[in-house]
Amino acid sequence: MAWSLIYRVANPGPSLGLIMHEIPVLGEEDEGFVLVRLLASPINRVDLMVLTDQYPIKPRYVADGEPVPGFDGCGVIVESNHPELEPGDVVIPRELGLGTWRTHAILPAKSLLKLPRDTPPLAASLLRSSALVAWLLLEEVMLLREGDWVIASAGTSCVAQFLTQLACRKGVHAILIIRDRECAPETKAELLGLGAAKVLTESELERYGSEAIQENIVLAIDSVFGSVGQSLIETLAPGGKYVLLGMLGGSSGSLTVNTKHLFHRRLSFLPFRSSDVLNRIGTANAEALFHKVARLLTDGSLKCPSVRFVKWAQGNDNQGTLEKIVRESLQNAESKDVGYKKLVWDFQ
Repeated sequence: MAWSLIYRVANPGPSLGLIMHEIPVLGEEDEGFVLVRLLASPINRVDLMVLTDQYPIKPRYVADGEPVPGFDGCGVIVESNHPELEPGDVVIPRELGLGTWRTHAILPAKSLLKLPRDTPPLAASLLRSSALVAWLLLEEVMLLREGDWVIASAGTSCVAQFLTQLACRKGVHAILIIRDRECAPETKAELLGLGAAKVLTESELERYGSEAIQENIVLAIDSVFGSVGQSLIETLAPGGKYVLLGMLGGSSGSLTVNTKHLFHRRLSFLPFRSSDVLNRIGTANAEALFHKVARLLTDGSLKCPSVRFVKWAQGNDNQGTLEKIVRESLQNAESKDVGYKKLVWDFQ
């Protein structure tokens, strides 16, 4: 049997439900499609934004006529034959919005990118939404040289943890900013152990600004926005670049940019979306990059962050119990508790 999480659009409001159904079967009309079994899929911030209509994309795939959430990341194994794919191949979606919160799916083969067969499910699920994003931020936003300094908010995020490791490989120094409620000795030690040059709290950054850092920072990567983003801007050296990656602090925040920033310090400001960058570099280069980062994850050169797996038990398990676990997990995905870890659906 298969499981799918569906998003019911109904009055008085939308709701989520977990359904059990037969494993899809390829038909004669499904030429060019393959049956896949999903192994792992993270709950990303953008997934939650899609569900609450805060992101300009809707779920496109359905089960029992209802949309299936799950926007980008997943690790998938092929279950059927295809001229370019065969059972056992590990693949990830080329496209966004394939509906990754389900155990099985029939998908167009052209929408899937084959990875090395030894790619672990967790690594595959974090590749598109985290590891690749970190790589693009360091390689495609501006020319970074050995010895340069970068600073990033949301320092405990998967993107920041991958970025720190990749920066070390490049000889670039990374400063990570964490929330005050995350300020535990173990958190700082863990991030420093990954290669962060410095780890500061948001209040330390706001209170002391560039005085606490005392380095010429050329790139600021902001996933929070608002007051945190403003503090990041003030740390930039003349000619530096501020990149908006996300808005964990909410879309109601704002930044103040004046002539001091634009004329005297010659700062530049850039919104970042990985899909735009991948389109710019072209399909062939993008596929080569996916494989390169996948190999770093597979051979241990890049360490996956610690996550919390939520198992989608299959077989004879009670559907109501599993649905309750899934609902509670989605609520926990918006947690602001100390020590919160990214949630990853484990379909195995």
